[in-house]
Amino acid sequence: MAKEKLTNEQMELIFDTMEKIDSNKISLQDGIKKLLKDIGEDKNKYKYSSYQMLYNIFKCMKNGETFKRGFNYEIIEFFINKLGEKYGKEILKKALEATKGNIIYLYKQLGYKLKGLLEICERIAEENNINIFFDDIHNLFDEKEKIDYKEEDFLIEVYLSREEYRNLKKLITEKKNIILQGSAGVGKSYAAKRLAYSIIGEKDNERVKMIQFHQSYSYEDFIMGYRPTESGFELKEGVFYKFCEDARNDEGNDYFLIIDEINRGNISKIFGELFMLIENDKRGEEYALELVYKDDEKFFVPENLYIIGLMNTADRSLAMLDYALRRRFIFIDIEPAFNKPQFKNDLENKNIDKDLINKIIEKFTKLNETIKNDKTLGKGYTIGHSYFCNRKNLNKEDYKDIINYEIAPTLREYWFDNEDKAEKEIKELLNI
Repeated sequence: MAKEKLTNEQMELIFDTMEKIDSNKISLQDGIKKLLKDIGEDKNKYKYSSYQMLYNIFKCMKNGETFKRGFNYEIIEFFINKLGEKYGKEILKKALEATKGNIIYLYKQLGYKLKGLLEICERIAEENNINIFFDDIHNLFDEKEKIDYKEEDFLIEVYLSREEYRNLKKLITEKKNIILQGSAGVGKSYAAKRLAYSIIGEKDNERVKMIQFHQSYSYEDFIMGYRPTESGFELKEGVFYKFCEDARNDEGNDYFLIIDEINRGNISKIFGELFMLIENDKRGEEYALELVYKDDEKFFVPENLYIIGLMNTADRSLAMLDYALRRRFIFIDIEPAFNKPQFKNDLENKNIDKDLINKIIEKFTKLNETIKNDKTLGKGYTIGHSYFCNRKNLNKEDYKDIINYEIAPTLREYWFDNEDKAEKEIKELLNI
């Protein structure tokens, strides 16, 4: 989650400390320690590495040099104004030019989200009659409108109660790593994306990334490794490394990595020496580790990055889960929603025949009870509701096609050693 908002007095204290460090009245280490003591260092406050970053921003602004990390816009605005107030128009212009350079540098990663910072710079320049050309930045921006996404949107689209949603949000906020587990068709990936959108507050796919693990997925794919090129081999950054960089450069916003089939990969090999760093109390620069392929750089997982793993509980091919994975994630069951009022309302709103809706609910409730009570299966093998959620104008023929071509093969696999049982359940589903 985003950091707790600083008061004006706290920002004054930070700025004054940066000045003292810059003029050698106090060391960087002692200055930051004092800030941590005076402002606090719980999980919602800035930590040591954040103040290091702020000092770098302060120096760059004062010298008119581009700083390459993103930070909270309110503090950046405060620094710009304070530098102008204390050192005059020339330094104010340098601070604005440094911030303009930061916007251009981060544009490829953050896109239109930087518009707020651009507007701050333009307003300050206009108020102080400073001539800085911003049209080149305007030409970069994609004018795509943001689509807001809140708790109410989640509750309409995902068949969970308000209490279930708020508990889910609380768990990922505190633990930072969760796994949504359930059988195929319960809407795990659908729910994961919308959970991320609802916490972010908008449908922003630059801050929500989805990948899939498989048996050959490697550390080199995920973190960093050498890849063949025309001239030999080149060190390439992996998806997790890049996403962590994006999150670090946009500290005031939350980022969500969704890992589908998380239990299909060799977790220890994929994360390597960095597995410890995803723990909620091991985030931040103070826990940084050297990378296997880049020992001149230390890597850490930022606090504003969250991981949502997805796991199919009906996958017979999977071995027991790694204890290290279980220890670092909270596991949450996602179950079929045939008996949830939202499911029925959703189908009714699509003008599906009410008699057919009632039969779907009745038949799949009964089938799932049979599966739960089967000693060779259990609740992890139940049939999910999503087979029927994205069908407009669903009629009896469409229903039968879903049974014959999507659900029947699954049931035959479930009861591969009892063909009569499988055919009996399929026949019962088709009897409408």
